[in-house]
Amino acid sequence: MNFDPKDMDVKTLFKTYPTFNIPIFQRDYSWDKPFYSRFLEDILSGISVNGSELENSIYFIGTMVFSGGQRENKIDVVDGQQRLTVMTILLSVIAEKLEKEKEEGLASATFKYIKDVDDNNEPICHLVSATSFPYFDCFIQSRNKENAPNVNTEEEENIKLTYDYFSYVISEERIKKDFPKLKLIEYVKILVGIRDQMLSSMLIAIVTPDKDSAYMIFEILNAKGKNLASIDLIKNVIFEKLHGDENGSVGLAEKLWEDTKNQLRNRDNSIGLATFYRHYWISKYAKVTNVKLYDSFKLSISPKNVDTYMNFINDLNSAAKKYVQILSPRLEDYKNRKEYKWLVQSLNSFQNSFGIVQTRIALLALFDIKESNKISTASFKDAVQFIENFTFAYTAIAKKPANMYESRFSKLAIELRKTSSKDQTNKILKEFLYGVFEDKLPKYEEFEENFILLTFTKERVSSNNLTKYVLNKISQHISRRDFFWDDSSIEHIINEDANIPETLSIGNLICLEEVLNNEADNLNYTEKIEIYNNSKYKQVKDFIQKYPQFDIDKLKERSKLLAQFYYKEILKKNI
Repeated sequence: MNFDPKDMDVKTLFKTYPTFNIPIFQRDYSWDKPFYSRFLEDILSGISVNGSELENSIYFIGTMVFSGGQRENKIDVVDGQQRLTVMTILLSVIAEKLEKEKEEGLASATFKYIKDVDDNNEPICHLVSATSFPYFDCFIQSRNKENAPNVNTEEEENIKLTYDYFSYVISEERIKKDFPKLKLIEYVKILVGIRDQMLSSMLIAIVTPDKDSAYMIFEILNAKGKNLASIDLIKNVIFEKLHGDENGSVGLAEKLWEDTKNQLRNRDNSIGLATFYRHYWISKYAKVTNVKLYDSFKLSISPKNVDTYMNFINDLNSAAKKYVQILSPRLEDYKNRKEYKWLVQSLNSFQNSFGIVQTRIALLALFDIKESNKISTASFKDAVQFIENFTFAYTAIAKKPANMYESRFSKLAIELRKTSSKDQTNKILKEFLYGVFEDKLPKYEEFEENFILLTFTKERVSSNNLTKYVLNKISQHISRRDFFWDDSSIEHIINEDANIPETLSIGNLICLEEVLNNEADNLNYTEKIEIYNNSKYKQVKDFIQKYPQFDIDKLKERSKLLAQFYYKEILKKNI
């Protein structure tokens, strides 16, 4: 390997290389509070007071790896992105505070480490990142922050949170309170002292003109201790190989990698790449822990050549699109075809009503074999609805731990991906889904005990989602529909009264058209019946026939009847 390690301080690093470029395939800035607060704490603790002056001590910030020539205007950051980003944010905060203290000369001198000019007086940013552009440029690397765009991504939010935290901690009032040794020091001197302490921090810069060597060094430095997320190590293994491809495949790979991250940010989810990747991996390759993902990748993906890695990146990109459709389904994903409303509602239930993420492992495999026509529409629907019903009864109602899901769903998913026909798929489902989960469903007594505790209130509480889901499922089943009514709302038959807890319970609730719900408002039950008569819902019609009168005793009785109905008719289990 051809490389040149040098020890230097941060100031020398910034003056040696005009621009640090963060390649598009690098991970986003992802430091959260424990990391950036510790960084600032280390910087501040290195400052000592000698009379009215501040003195700096030596602080080592680690090794950074760069790819490029020393005479080039731009050098690629292979390892060190998070630290360079957080240092640039701190410099930006200091420059702004110096400006507010009317120290324009000091503010400008500080800001030169963020943005300077070249020999032709053209502005150049010291840190360039495609993933955070234009937010980082307009907010951190600008002295006029008024034109900065709104925060739209998880990375931008992390940048803003870091900036705001630094701004708060090194404000004059806060820093003199938290660090009594600085109480008598002039505030401008404190700001300059923080800047100089950071700029005097030492590091080892490893620079190599050879990208392959850079990524090999990066892997050696990080793989052993697992300091980075597995996905970051995997990415660098892939791009180390692609950078040596004479056909320029790295350009396409960069676009696909960025598109994968963009897909995961779509639909206001901001799903973490690491979360998605683990579900993807254990759905397709092997059930391993987070720390074993990197080793599992190196063992499973072969041969280790450009074609293999490009196929892997393409597959990852395709899986990300399915993952987002599973997590945030829309009917437009299925060309707005009415027959897929049931699927959209089932998928929404996992996210909004149950909060169970492990189902995505099995669903990814089911979506894949559905796309390749290795499962019938009927079998696909049966499998998805079985998973929905099981997770509802086992975790959402019986409150049993979700730790049983991951290994079972992983095994099911991996087996499904081996199928070659619809008949074989059905055999796999019978053995690895129905056979594995069927006997785990809670017994009726346990189910009823928890079911009758379901409540719904006009107050916005999270428990409302589960109760509304249950009521919609019952109404849907009685009406023999594949999907919920679009105009459905939850009606309290006896008017809701916080002083009478029973009025919030499942036995006092029924699905009713929203317009009729508004009409019923706080009328008494006898008056409500006249309005209920106008409902198109079969459940409502059945209800008013069964209950010409309705009181608290009948409410309690109905709670148990609804539990029995759900268990027998929807879960299809004998009591």
